[in-house]
Amino acid sequence: MIRITLPYPPSINAAYANGGNKRGRHKTAAYKAWEQHAGMFIKDSHRQKLGPYSLHIALKRPDKRRRDLGNVEKVISDLLVAHGVVKDDCLAERITLQWDAGLDAECVVLVQPFEGAIAA
Repeated sequence: MIRITLPYPPSINAAYANGGNKRGRHKTAAYKAWEQHAGMFIKDSHRQKLGPYSLHIALKRPDKRRRDLGNVEKVISDLLVAHGVVKDDCLAERITLQWDAGLDAECVVLVQPFEGAIAA
């Protein structure tokens, strides 16, 4: 299992912008800064280019605002691909997300090879 602690990720809503000085959809400066900073938390031992995998993301709420837990998964998955932790985010077989007030970090990501279906 690969365990990575990350800074709190931006929402997918804040990660991209349209128009401005650039044509079409582009990454925001805040998202680019997070990608660069978060990339420093990925060690060489994490770069396993996993095939089918399970992903678990636990986040500590940064404040009392209402937040959509699902809006952070994509930026984290893209970071894992960009840094060679997984081959492609289309290979995620299971993704779980949770709020966890007891975390010792803002965001903890667990990645492991997919091991099959959950018993019903």
